[in-house]
Amino acid sequence: MQKLLSAEEIAVQAAGEASPNRLPLPQVFADRAARLRTLASGHSMGDFLLFAAHLADAQHALLQRRLPATRPDAAHLARCRQHGMPPLDAQGAPLPDDWLDVLLALAAAVAPHAPASLQAVIADLPAYPAARLKALAHAILRADEQLTDAAELAIAPLLGATLQVLWTSQALALRAADLPAGFEDSLCPACGSHPVASIVRIGDAGHGVRYATCSLCACEWHVTRIKCVPCHNTRGIAYQHLEGEGGALHPAVRAETCPECHASLKIVSMEKDPMVDPFADDLATLALDMLVDDTGFERAGRNLFLFTP
Repeated sequence: MQKLLSAEEIAVQAAGEASPNRLPLPQVFADRAARLRTLASGHSMGDFLLFAAHLADAQHALLQRRLPATRPDAAHLARCRQHGMPPLDAQGAPLPDDWLDVLLALAAAVAPHAPASLQAVIADLPAYPAARLKALAHAILRADEQLTDAAELAIAPLLGATLQVLWTSQALALRAADLPAGFEDSLCPACGSHPVASIVRIGDAGHGVRYATCSLCACEWHVTRIKCVPCHNTRGIAYQHLEGEGGALHPAVRAETCPECHASLKIVSMEKDPMVDPFADDLATLALDMLVDDTGFERAGRNLFLFTP
């Protein structure tokens, strides 16, 4: 019996995609920086968003230096496809040999734009114990960081930005067909990391097709509309947005809430605003996280520029 395709699956096929997975573009960080600057204008968190834009600028420059990245060997890719495993596993993969150089270069690039408290941390960064920095980087990759030290909280977004550069460069060496396909998961099929948000796309990706966006490598994978990404529940899914005096404050961003796992994951829509970026628009709508938290839902999206004790 032939499987009946959903409207979204038909749209994906009609768009000519060889896979429901989408790789990042080489200008992903430059596009993100531009979006952050747009969102910063008139925003109550404008200074923070502008600093995030400078951080994305530095990421773009460092990414271009790392391209083209080395493609994983064919045997490794074949094993991963066979077993449905991410070929760029962030949980157990070692850090590249030059990862610390990338961190220090990124920190130096953003130092002139950083607040005074972060500038002091950046100035001390070369003397910070390398073993501790490595341990923090692996903790971030495993999503098990427990940060309470003020210096480590300040360093963490720089580490997160560095890891994004390292893993995005590796993702750009892949082909969409290298990634496990044919099923929906709550984690990235390229690196196994959590999503930052999901995006409803237009154009060549299939009009109205939804993808989850990886918080680490910026790859995207198809997920069904009106379905909880963390637990796959489809019942009782609801949406919340920010309201202002003139209507929705950010009409392209909603929080999708699930009554089963009590998780909330943002969904950004190119149908509402074709320039949305899941990572940037997530930062600009932190008030929405507070809104859904007050109603009993826990934020599921992971943004590597955000760390709290």
